[in-house]
Amino acid sequence: MAMMKIEKPRLNFWQIWNMNVGFFGIQFSFGLQQTAVSPIFSFLGAHHDELPLLNLAGPVTGLLIQPIIGAISDKTWSPKWGGRRKPFFLIGAILASLCLFAFPFSPELWFAVGLLWILDAGNNTAMEPYRAFVGDKLPDEQLTYGYQMQSLFVGAGITLANLSLFAFQHWFSIPADETAGLCSTGTETVSSIPTWVYYSFFLGALASIGTVLWSVWKTPEIPPVAEELEEIRKHNEGTPAPIIQILSVLFVIFSVPLLLGYLVAGALPQLWDNINLWVIIVLVFAFLWLFMLYRIIKNNPNNRTIKKLGDTLDPLLEAAEAIGKMPGFLWKLAAVYLFQWYALFVYWQFLPPMLRTSLFGISNEDNEKFESIMAACKAGAEISADDTSFAQNVQSLAEQALGHAGLMNGTYNFITMIVALALVPMAAKIGSKLVYVVCLFLTAVAMLSMPFIANKWMLLIPMVLFGIGWAAMMGIPYAMVSKVIPEERRGVYMGIVNMMIVIPMLIQTVSFGPIIKNVLDNDATQAIIFGGIFFMIAGILAMRLNLPKDKLDSALDTGRSST
Repeated sequence: MAMMKIEKPRLNFWQIWNMNVGFFGIQFSFGLQQTAVSPIFSFLGAHHDELPLLNLAGPVTGLLIQPIIGAISDKTWSPKWGGRRKPFFLIGAILASLCLFAFPFSPELWFAVGLLWILDAGNNTAMEPYRAFVGDKLPDEQLTYGYQMQSLFVGAGITLANLSLFAFQHWFSIPADETAGLCSTGTETVSSIPTWVYYSFFLGALASIGTVLWSVWKTPEIPPVAEELEEIRKHNEGTPAPIIQILSVLFVIFSVPLLLGYLVAGALPQLWDNINLWVIIVLVFAFLWLFMLYRIIKNNPNNRTIKKLGDTLDPLLEAAEAIGKMPGFLWKLAAVYLFQWYALFVYWQFLPPMLRTSLFGISNEDNEKFESIMAACKAGAEISADDTSFAQNVQSLAEQALGHAGLMNGTYNFITMIVALALVPMAAKIGSKLVYVVCLFLTAVAMLSMPFIANKWMLLIPMVLFGIGWAAMMGIPYAMVSKVIPEERRGVYMGIVNMMIVIPMLIQTVSFGPIIKNVLDNDATQAIIFGGIFFMIAGILAMRLNLPKDKLDSALDTGRSST
């Protein structure tokens, strides 16, 4: 039986603003992760080749937590705790704030990595219900405006996270002792976290919880109609509490694949020398295990033991069933996202290495010589004056490259803040699809041009194009998706959209290392060009994103229904 559609009132500017304020804190946290977490790992002794896998928390928690939370929140209504979505993003914000506060106190690398997993789980718990929250509140004609307002706060949060790191480093960093050796600053040990980093994380902790509390306080949720409430009540009869569901699902998912992975590595010890391959093997085991569980549960509906397992895994099963019934529009968007997000992760990882080469003239040979000098230094060897001078110069140039990468990232996020809402009337006039396609091509032009610009200030010009593209990427697709998915399953489908983001991240994490080593001659400038080409492909594929005729933004946004 079709669910009665709720008539949603139009909201004014400040109501939509207050609804989205909490996204600022969530994105401030993501901005700190994007910019500061890997350097903290390095401060704690991680090597460069270890960083991708140390950051595996992002794609794995995004792949699992968001669809699970989305499915559970779809079947939740708790007036005592705020409604359907607000309890989840409030819990996520509290968890993220506690982790942000504790992160700079990490005494060891393993402790910081563990906190990152919890921090990512908290951020993902908050993220997906927040996406669905906007769709729940707004009528179709205001969805683009609402998601572009959210895009504005994405830009604001990440921009200020980057600016806080730059400002606190400028104001509070302790200068190196000129008499100190190459391997020591004279004031802080090699593995310590600089004090100024603490202040950005403290600010992030306050922003995460403070802004979400504001949105929770100022924005009531729309209660379900009576028949939906009855459906929710029936669905939750005999179902474990949400926290028990989440923990049970994670245990069932991870236990068998990890055990099999360790057994394989025990039989083939050389796998520990290629940890990327071991991770791929565990992920393959995980997908096969999930498919097997799904078939067992579906083929044995009357077995009480298996039914209890099915109840425990219900959020994951619902996500799997939703994928099977996914509108054709989402399959087309998944193809776009494969290339778009793969290219974005290439950009975030290889912008500073590209600048070292294209802007500051550090070659791969220079990097290898620097690493050998630092390895000898840390081993206690005596370093010649020439080698010391060379290493200090390379380190200084590398720090300048990192600083300029921060300026470039801050610039494009600032542009995102400015243009996010300007894209709304443009989408209404020429159509969401056309705006999105053009913005993807602008981003491709930005990435393809960066390696060929040798002036650090001229490099800010492509960041303007990148910021326009980022504003569209963070708002337009969500507005389009909200128009084609079932209202009562908005949460689970928004979680699936996030899976379309993190799967390319997983693929890039395990595949791009061999690509840059064996195909791109270990050249970061070629990596950025590679990403630009992927954005071109994403733009071409986005031309296929045709909304149903009754969901078009304008007469120009034409095309056959994708459903």
